[in-house]
Amino acid sequence: MLPRIAVGAIEHETCGFAIRNNAPSELTLADFTRVYREGPEFDTLGDANTIVDGFVRGVRQAKMELVPLLWANAITGPPIRRADFEVVVERLLDRLRAALPVDGVLLSLHGSFAAQDFDDADGEILRRVRSVVGSDTPLIAVHDLHCNLTQLMAEAADALVVERTYPHVDMAERAVHAAELMAATVRAKVHPRMAFRSLPILWSAACMIDAEPPMSDLVAKLREIDARPRVVSASVGVGYQWIDNPTVGASVVVVVDGDHELAESYAEELGQWIWQRRQWWCREPLSPSAAISQGESLGKFPIILAEQGDNTGGGASGDATEILRLFMQSRLTPSAVLYMVDPDVALQAVEAGVGNMVQVHLGGKSQPMVGPPVEMLARVRAISHGRFVYEGPMWAGVVGELGPTAWLEQDGVHVVVVSERHQPMDLALCRSLGLDCSQLRYICVKSTGHFRSGFGPIAGSIFNVDTASSLSHDFRRLPYSRLGRKMFPLHDNEVW
Repeated sequence: MLPRIAVGAIEHETCGFAIRNNAPSELTLADFTRVYREGPEFDTLGDANTIVDGFVRGVRQAKMELVPLLWANAITGPPIRRADFEVVVERLLDRLRAALPVDGVLLSLHGSFAAQDFDDADGEILRRVRSVVGSDTPLIAVHDLHCNLTQLMAEAADALVVERTYPHVDMAERAVHAAELMAATVRAKVHPRMAFRSLPILWSAACMIDAEPPMSDLVAKLREIDARPRVVSASVGVGYQWIDNPTVGASVVVVVDGDHELAESYAEELGQWIWQRRQWWCREPLSPSAAISQGESLGKFPIILAEQGDNTGGGASGDATEILRLFMQSRLTPSAVLYMVDPDVALQAVEAGVGNMVQVHLGGKSQPMVGPPVEMLARVRAISHGRFVYEGPMWAGVVGELGPTAWLEQDGVHVVVVSERHQPMDLALCRSLGLDCSQLRYICVKSTGHFRSGFGPIAGSIFNVDTASSLSHDFRRLPYSRLGRKMFPLHDNEVW
């Protein structure tokens, strides 16, 4: 009889500093509709680069029986209200109770989920799942690299696994790894013992890119630990910094076969290795104009400005206008801003039609901080319904739906205007509109790191820049009051 492995996901990266036009201060159940699958709907999964697809693939490859629960995902935004948190979690638990007995549980949890009354919503989910299945059933969770792991998560689970890449091209890979660990555990080939450490570091996003130092050095360290006798998994979470609660911070996890003391020793070593190099993980913000000067000095085009403070994937509004205004006023052409979130302007362009001119006031509508709208008399170059398939490698095969979408152009400055908040992961949407980004000299992407998945091959030079927007990477500007401990680089603490 095949081992029965329950697979489920409740995925949300919760942003406490997100500000959106007319947005509620809390998420509701309706927000968990971007991805929502239950039961038999899992039968079609297994091919895309997501954690849940990786679970499905890994369970099948390991000759185990898949027991599907539910997969609920919402785009980054504010905390979910308590009543709706209870509904979505109970749906997961009801399916789990109905499926009992199971031999193991695999969960995809972002690791930075907060709800009304629960700073650590992921830990609460793990605690409740553990109460349903009991202490003897293996429970393994996979988390986003930008996770705020906690002691509650570590106590509830047998193993925690974290992605290693940014952009997250290894989502399915890390999930398959977790499924393989589950297979070895339920067949008594491995007895996982886990150690966890929390590190008081606010990690700069520009220092998280795994293809470049210093992050590449950390990934090499993880692989070296992986190769040691009895180690079955080693992970680092770099944290999600744009929420004000005590879970915020980096973390390390080491899982060893049957030896808790050895796991503790390796976790301490890894934590100290990171802490002793804490200056590596912090970088001063860079302005767009300074980045352009550096890029032009290098002479490597296109110059890509990663507008990390207006990263819609991190919870920002996506309508900051500083860089668009800079491109237009300085006549930096050919250039593009990807994507400006402005559903009203997108509909104006759709109504005007391809080839026609349209007078718009673009962006700058969520709040005063993001700058005033930019007045444009633009030509509508293309329109679409905003539905496309990501090319990858991140999210390869996943369907994107950004609502009414328009490509506008004025005097060599191009803007892709979308109706739904999402960051550009790759070139698929631009290609579907007919915009060839490789022919541009300046590109602004409202993204921090994931855009590298598709834009990296065409980039001449890349700079992460800060603008007047809601998710500043100058952590001294963020209104923290509930962190509960000294955090580097806000404080120059010597020990952790």
